Amino acid sequence: AGYKILTYASGKKGVRYLFECKDANSKAPKYVQFSDHIIAPRKSAHFHIFMGNTSQQALLQEMENWPTYYPYQLKANEVVDEMLHH
Repeated sequence: AGYKILTYASGKKGVRYLFECKDANSKAPKYVQFSDHIIAPRKSAHFHIFMGNTSQQALLQEMENWPTYYPYQLKANEVVDEMLHH
């Protein structure tokens, strides 16, 4: 469904890539957004996936709950360090 560049309260910018399930019989979330904070191509340290059934706009408003995914190779202390400095 495209992408949306967001400007956060901190002044930083980020991008969310928007996906929509078109199969009315699917049990998957209707709307999915992917964010790695990066607008230009480069390697990402982590990413976020937002999912819901209401609307893309409702997901774009989500600023409190950021489901975060890290590379499986990271050790627990590396994830903690990355989260504390994010």
